[in-house]
Amino acid sequence: MWIKDELQEARYYRQLAKQQGKSINDIAHTLYDHLLALYVLYKVDKSAAQGYATQMSKNIQFDGFRQSMPDLFNILTLIIQQEKYADRLFNNWSVTLPEMRIKRIIRDMARGELVEGDMDQLLMILQRQFKSILDGDQMRIRRLATSWDKNNSSQNSFAVTRLIQTMRRPINTDLYELFRTKTKKLFKSDK
Repeated sequence: MWIKDELQEARYYRQLAKQQGKSINDIAHTLYDHLLALYVLYKVDKSAAQGYATQMSKNIQFDGFRQSMPDLFNILTLIIQQEKYADRLFNNWSVTLPEMRIKRIIRDMARGELVEGDMDQLLMILQRQFKSILDGDQMRIRRLATSWDKNNSSQNSFAVTRLIQTMRRPINTDLYELFRTKTKKLFKSDK
């Protein structure tokens, strides 16, 4: 149990001080990876994704950075509340999020009733808005995630492997650890 406690304390997005000097563009890039991972996790291990979403839905207002909330909550908060953290971040005021849609998706996922079309639309909206921030792999993974059940195993394995590789840079988050653990049983993702 002590290892789990140590990992919990080591979470990067647990401490606001560690965000000093970060760019909103970098945080948005990380956000997109994490939303993709949460979506894929929902398709691979629904109960794990549901549990993560349930933690987030306990306080879904995104009104402030909270040490007690999951890393994805704090990533979303930093972008939604850019003005509040302007003294700590390199802001990009053109990066905004469809907050109501995100809240609805998290609540739906927490209930185990995710409308996949909603998630697909959210990822597409963010892809268009973050066009200059995202890379080709993220766009490819989005296409693979939205057609998960129609893909062959090598396509899904590619998506999982690339997500694991991109999410662990520069730091590991709690969602990264959950995603890596739950997908390793299905795919050879740790190389």
